[in-house]
Amino acid sequence: MSAVAPLTFQPGEIVLNKYEIVRPLGSGQFGDVFHVINRNLGRESALKLIRVANPVEHRAVVEAQAQSLCGHDHVVKVLTADVFDGAVLIEMEYLEGGSLADRLHQEFVPVIETIGYLKQILFALEHAHNRGIVHRDVKPGNIMLTGGIAKLSDFGTVIHPESGVRVTDLFYRPHASPEAINNREFSAASDVFAAGMTLLRAVNNMTGWDVILSSAAWPALVKEGKLVNLLGFADHMPPKLKRIIKKAINPVVADRYPTAAALRQELERLRPARRWIRLNDNEWTCTFDGRAERAFFQSGIKPSVEYTVGGRRRRPDCQSYRTEREARTRLAELVARSTLA
Repeated sequence: MSAVAPLTFQPGEIVLNKYEIVRPLGSGQFGDVFHVINRNLGRESALKLIRVANPVEHRAVVEAQAQSLCGHDHVVKVLTADVFDGAVLIEMEYLEGGSLADRLHQEFVPVIETIGYLKQILFALEHAHNRGIVHRDVKPGNIMLTGGIAKLSDFGTVIHPESGVRVTDLFYRPHASPEAINNREFSAASDVFAAGMTLLRAVNNMTGWDVILSSAAWPALVKEGKLVNLLGFADHMPPKLKRIIKKAINPVVADRYPTAAALRQELERLRPARRWIRLNDNEWTCTFDGRAERAFFQSGIKPSVEYTVGGRRRRPDCQSYRTEREARTRLAELVARSTLA
């Protein structure tokens, strides 16, 4: 089969006489991913197509990474790597839940679930860092989900800082720390910064990332470590979590968590309580201690916040306010305060 320009695959196409293309899963700066059936083995897989200058060298490095990293429970397994028409095809395990980015586009992801996902990803980063490898591409699109399990994917941009070995000079710039983007200094701390940015985006339940990247301001803010100024912190974010994220994305390396383990341990000290789900701009709901809880905004001459437990009003949290803005701020604060114990 000959390559087309740009090289891509269509549903139903057979690649390398073994991969039947089912559907595209996603496309990014570093390649395209497809849901495929490996017909030789009768298994579902994810197949990543990467266009690189030296595909033979890239394949060799991918295989070395797979051997070193893929024994970890929270790293997506690399199964094979092939060279095809000037590109590399990487077969990986297929996770039916898609990516965290996919889920954020589809529905509200509760804060305590996001914390759980990131703790698992930090285990994976710790595993990589212990082997001298820096990921350089930590983002919601590279966190794959299946049930309550999260796995870190896409090690195609990794670097081994001690030796300088790398496949590419590319890395994910929007999540880069100031020392990484300005001085090309990559370390465990720069991955921690990217993990902090990922956590911020996920807790904010950001779906408009393309809008952020369409802003002319973002490259300069990344260089200063201040992209957070463009993102902000969602009003429903618990204060304890906000403090942790601020430290994780501190522009000054010495004031940041030095390792993935340090950030993970800080998240593990949090005590999750209520799995709040935002139904719409006016209403939140959860189940706590076996009873349904509901917090919602109610318009009127005096806008109010209502809170019910098992269908009964909990009077201390039911109040009227002078303005709609005050009431909505109070609703978000109520959710933020009760998410963690």
